[in-house]
Amino acid sequence: MTHLVPASSIIPDVEDNTERPHMEGESEKESSVVSPRGRPFFVAVHVGAGYHSPLNSKAYCRAMRRACMAAASVLSKGGGRTMDAVVSAIKVLEDDEITNAGKGSNLTEEGSVECDASVMDGLTGAFGAVGAAPGIKNPVEVAAMLAKQSLAGPLPLGRIPPIFLVGHGAREWAIKHGIEAAKDAGEARKYLVSKRAKEQWIHYTKMIDTYNTQEVQRKQANTLEIRSCAKTTAILQETSAVKIDGEKTFAKPAHVEDLVLDTVGAISVDSEGNISAGASSGGIAMKVKGRVGVAAQYGCGCWASSKPHSEGTSVGCCVSGAGEVIIRGLAACECCSSAQKSITSSSSMSGPLLHELRLLRCLLLRSETGPGPACQTFLSRMMESQGDFGGTNDAGILLVQLDASEGNRATTRPKLGAVELVAAFTSRSFGVGYYGSLMKAPKTEIFRKPQSDKVGLFATHVNNSSRSNDC
Repeated sequence: MTHLVPASSIIPDVEDNTERPHMEGESEKESSVVSPRGRPFFVAVHVGAGYHSPLNSKAYCRAMRRACMAAASVLSKGGGRTMDAVVSAIKVLEDDEITNAGKGSNLTEEGSVECDASVMDGLTGAFGAVGAAPGIKNPVEVAAMLAKQSLAGPLPLGRIPPIFLVGHGAREWAIKHGIEAAKDAGEARKYLVSKRAKEQWIHYTKMIDTYNTQEVQRKQANTLEIRSCAKTTAILQETSAVKIDGEKTFAKPAHVEDLVLDTVGAISVDSEGNISAGASSGGIAMKVKGRVGVAAQYGCGCWASSKPHSEGTSVGCCVSGAGEVIIRGLAACECCSSAQKSITSSSSMSGPLLHELRLLRCLLLRSETGPGPACQTFLSRMMESQGDFGGTNDAGILLVQLDASEGNRATTRPKLGAVELVAAFTSRSFGVGYYGSLMKAPKTEIFRKPQSDKVGLFATHVNNSSRSNDC
């Protein structure tokens, strides 16, 4: 059984023995940041699905808080674009070694960093992505520029501008367009490869060598034991990150390890109700060179749709987890579609009916229907449908949907008032941060799923405008 938990009922930094996700992080009172003044906005970020060591919770929360503030500084100013806000937030996460994106990313079999990233603008539908891109400091910048240039029209001689570049072609395109990237492999290693990732790679390499040696010995003795991919992956996931005397080092006890499988992500909404989403990732540890994961795939890593009331409402989503499983389910696109389908009938409501709808949405958020359970149901079904594909079925979904009852009927475009925030995950933990224009500071939370739950679920209603009737 899975539980729908409002934010106000989650207790920070306290062992939670009840059947619900619980939070580790920094509350508004503990944070010294001040909400920027200006236009209404909302931003949400995540730092991946997997297992986040309690020893590193504060580091994850600090990174998410700074990412929220970076996006808010863009959105609170007049003319700030939602895509630019998403890029600002994700760049902060890419630059922080604690995350598996940009600097500090997981390494390939060969010991190098290859990143995936994508962004999508809900108003225009513009999409841009890079995959298995080496030597790029902030791959999300390249994805965003690809998306923007796709709207500028054809290239000379009528050629279609690219929206998805991979490998060294992505790095060369970035350099040509003034985006910071390494000139050679040595420079890339110096900036992108962290001490943590390097030690993890050495540890995994030794484990693989040991495993291969044992397999050879078994074959020679004609006693080969068939082992599943899932079991092999479990063996590889035996490293941990700890802090000793102020220095990051690594130990083997599994109970303190960080196993963040994939992507970081961000969703932003401006005062007009326009929404954008993005994702960035270093991919799974010891991946094959050239492997492209969920963060770069269209409809999988992120999705955004700024719809008029007649067609639903604005919704955005970003996804994290076992890429090869999530890619086959088009997770981000499908979750947004499911969320929008539940509110299309509200477009013609006004007056008393509109007020009743606001109350109904508040009840739905805490019941067995609505965007939260929709994400939960989709995630559960997607995981079940994959079968024993190998590895792990861990995944996390972060979704933001504008309240369908908010909006300017003259323009039929939903204005930013209240939003519904949903985090659904099958992994042991999922790190989420969010920040609205009426909040004193960002909230950052590490949700942990009880073992008895198949899918952990967090959902809350956040008011971002003084004119909104929040529940």
